[in-house]
Amino acid sequence: METKTPDTDLHAAVMAALASVDDPEMGENLVDLGVVGELLVEGDSVRVSLIPTSATCPMADVVVDDALTAVQRVCPPGTEVDVHMDWDTTWSPEQLAPALRERFGW
Repeated sequence: METKTPDTDLHAAVMAALASVDDPEMGENLVDLGVVGELLVEGDSVRVSLIPTSATCPMADVVVDDALTAVQRVCPPGTEVDVHMDWDTTWSPEQLAPALRERFGW
């Protein structure tokens, strides 16, 4: 039986929270869209970087706010949560979950 540490439990909870957040333009969750670039859980800190699907993503602020709210809900009180867009990393359709890639025709 695998023993999970609190960090791996929180990591899984944060990923599940991000999977509950839909991109307002694409109508699909952030995990399946492949926009979760980095997720670091260290002590009392959670850091999430999201990759915009376009260089001019008009809904970036909404996505960040929705993701931040979702992550804060699953974190223990006192956890420092940082969710931000990583404008330096380029997203590509290859990052989509296979079922979405097929449905979108990419």
